Amino acid sequence: MHLTIKIILLEDITMSKWKFDSKLAPNFVDHARKHIPDYDKVIDISIELCEDLYGQYSNIIDVGCASGETLKRLNKRGFTNIYGLDNSQSMLDVCQKDIATYFLSDTYPVGLPTMDVIICNWTLHFIKNKVAYLQSIKENLHNKGTFILSEKTTLDPLMIEKYHEFKIQKGVSKEEIKEKEKQLLDVMYIDDIEWYLSTLKEVGFSKVNVINAHYCFNTFICRL
Repeated sequence: MHLTIKIILLEDITMSKWKFDSKLAPNFVDHARKHIPDYDKVIDISIELCEDLYGQYSNIIDVGCASGETLKRLNKRGFTNIYGLDNSQSMLDVCQKDIATYFLSDTYPVGLPTMDVIICNWTLHFIKNKVAYLQSIKENLHNKGTFILSEKTTLDPLMIEKYHEFKIQKGVSKEEIKEKEKQLLDVMYIDDIEWYLSTLKEVGFSKVNVINAHYCFNTFICRL
C-alpha cells in the first residue's frame, strides 16, 4: 500500500483578515495598549478637551467606540448625553449599556442629534472611502463643535521599525507583529499626514492642528 503525503506550506494557507470579533472584544483595551502608542493619553486628551470646551450636557459621540473605554471615562467625568458607534456587534455587546446610546453601522448614521464633539480615534483608517465619511461627520457637527481624529498616517520604514520596537517593549512577539501585518492587508487604508491636513480642510474644517504624535500615529483637533 502506498501512502500519498501532501505537504502544506504555511505560505499556501490564506491568512484570515483582521476582525474585531468576539474573541478580541473582551480584551480589546489590553490589546490596544500593546498596539497603539499613547492609547490612554489620547483618550485622556480627548476627554480633557470635552471638559475644557463644552459642558457635561453636550452631545458627544465616539465613532469606532469598540468596547467603550472612552465612553466609560466620559461617564465617570459626568457627561450624560454620550453615544457610541461601531460596525462590530461583538464590540457593542461588551460595552456598558446604561451609560450611552449605541448604534451599529458601517456608515455614519443619519438622524442623530447635532453633536458638539465627535471623537474618531483609530477608526477612519479602516474605512476605504474616508472623504464621504468625513463629510457625514462634518454635516452632523455643531457649527461651534470639535472633531477629534486619531489615525495611523505613515508606512515609512523607519517609523514602522520604531513602532514595532514599541510593540515588543509591550510584550508583543515578532511573530504576532508579522501575523497582524498580514491580517491587516486590504483592511487598513493608510494615508499620510499631508493628505489628512488638506482633506480635512477641503471637507470644511477651517482649523486643523496636530495635538499628539507618536511614531506612526497622529491626533488632530478639527474645528469649523
